[in-house]
Amino acid sequence: MPNGGSDCCGTCWYNAKNKGEAGYDHTNDIDPDFCTIRKLEISHAFYTYCCNHPHRRPERDPIPIGPVFTGDSSGNREVLTSSPDTEEVRQHLLELSAAMKEKPESEYPLGYYADEIVVWQLGEFREVRAADNLKVIAGYNCDSSEDGQFGRTRENLVELAKKALVKIHGGPA
Repeated sequence: MPNGGSDCCGTCWYNAKNKGEAGYDHTNDIDPDFCTIRKLEISHAFYTYCCNHPHRRPERDPIPIGPVFTGDSSGNREVLTSSPDTEEVRQHLLELSAAMKEKPESEYPLGYYADEIVVWQLGEFREVRAADNLKVIAGYNCDSSEDGQFGRTRENLVELAKKALVKIHGGPA
């Protein structure tokens, strides 16, 4: 089945159609595609993505992280709907940013990495309480890399943290 990456809503355990299971077992079920944590109807499940997918958060993180993206088979992704903005979501992002480590963990290589979305979203929210965490992240060694097969570094994360700090402190991004 062609799709824009296996980290899509079509394979996510938060898609009600999948009955709490990750994977392709319910692809042909007639139930509608619906995100249970965002209360969102999903029009094109195999071209819709978020950072709560099991490939990004395998510990089943039910608090929405960042926006929902739409994409295509070329790997292009753009925001479909913004992140919910609640105190619970903000607090969760603060906790996730505080727990980040300089050395990245291996993660599904297509789309946006979960830690990068956390930092970006804090900047979009202009969340002042994140400033100390973001200063630490902005100081990470850009060349620090994962042990996994993809060799991801911290270069993008560091740049996102710097941009988020600019947004928080009122300057141009």
